[in-house]
Amino acid sequence: MERVGRERETWGSYTGFILTTIGSAVGIGSIWRFPYMVSTNGGASFLLVYIIVLFTFGLAFMVLEFALGMRYRTSIVSALSMIRHRFRFIGLFMIGVTVAVLSYYMVVLGWILAYLVMSILNRYQGFEEFIDTWYPLASYLAVVAINYTIVRSGLRAGVERFNKYGVIMLFAMLIPLALIGLSMDGDGLGLKYYTEPESNRLLDPHVWSSAIGQAFFSLSIGLGVLVTYASYVREQKQGVVVTSLIIVCSVLVVAFLSGLMVFTMVFANGLDDVQGTALVFIAMPKIIAGMEYGYLLGIMFFLLLFIAGITSSISMLQIPVSALEDTFKFSKARATMVITMLSLALGIPSALSYSPVHLSISSMPALDVFDWIFGTIALAVSATLMAVAVAWFMNRDEIMEQVNMNSRIRIPSRMLDLVRILLPAMIIATLLKILVFS
Repeated sequence: MERVGRERETWGSYTGFILTTIGSAVGIGSIWRFPYMVSTNGGASFLLVYIIVLFTFGLAFMVLEFALGMRYRTSIVSALSMIRHRFRFIGLFMIGVTVAVLSYYMVVLGWILAYLVMSILNRYQGFEEFIDTWYPLASYLAVVAINYTIVRSGLRAGVERFNKYGVIMLFAMLIPLALIGLSMDGDGLGLKYYTEPESNRLLDPHVWSSAIGQAFFSLSIGLGVLVTYASYVREQKQGVVVTSLIIVCSVLVVAFLSGLMVFTMVFANGLDDVQGTALVFIAMPKIIAGMEYGYLLGIMFFLLLFIAGITSSISMLQIPVSALEDTFKFSKARATMVITMLSLALGIPSALSYSPVHLSISSMPALDVFDWIFGTIALAVSATLMAVAVAWFMNRDEIMEQVNMNSRIRIPSRMLDLVRILLPAMIIATLLKILVFS
């Protein structure tokens, strides 16, 4: 099969590929965003729907992306153009969405870095006080520099090496923090809220659309991340379905433990009325400050968030960098610099929206507007276009050959018909729900 471009980098090992993909998926979307999505969408009802979505539509989309990347061994723009040349523009659209999401994602990651520094100095600021300083902008610039340094170092020496240690550290900190939360929840109110669903919320369309959006956000679906990461696999040692299951299960474990940690601590401290972003930046610092060994626990908590966030942000930077290398023949250094500068410029309005400038668009902070346009609408459009391009136009035999390669359990080709119809339909329905009822 014809390959695109010059000799490409590859992962050092298949384990490195899996850990790096887990690191990409397990970002602040699973640790910061997931608990507040649970808190605003029915508690345990949302958790149950989220699990169903992960192992149906989320798993199916991940399998499609991996199959595409491993089949064509190139990044998203070139891979889609090999299906149909005109699909190159879908790939370019996905790259644009990725850069836009990365730009404001790094702003939120900058807040986490600033709170990590506060925890080390043992001098927490209230969130409202924090965003009235220039620290959000300074921490954003620091995160941009960290991302650039890691990706510029190369796939193995930078991205893979950081993720190998980062993912292990993430689990090593998350598990004891969740256990501490359980030990604090003496009356079991947090555990009950988190694990006992309300039957009347299980069929709520808003809960389902929120769960689908969260699943796609958590799994890095629709951005081209999984296609590009799969394209760097030198030798496929496991079936695509098994690999996808490992990653989906890892994402679920991290999300579940994060929610368990947050809700047991929150309810144990009588802060169960706190929802949304405030869960992490207002409630958790208050809780940790009042705990025994609170100084060390505060450092652990915000270091956990930062590692989770940086593993995802470097993946979002790597994707457009790979596209410039593969499709437009840029060098690694030039591609990394171009995308870094572009994302930096795009992120300035978001950083200024939570600063003394309070930059807003139609009375909304610029970051919130960017998140709604790109992280919600454009991401859903991107995922829909890709699902249609791959499921409907990629050769059926090629898809199934890649899906079943080195797999002990062979997936029948008729299963593809379900994916071709249900997957795009669910994404479109979610998009319409967001546009019509939000």
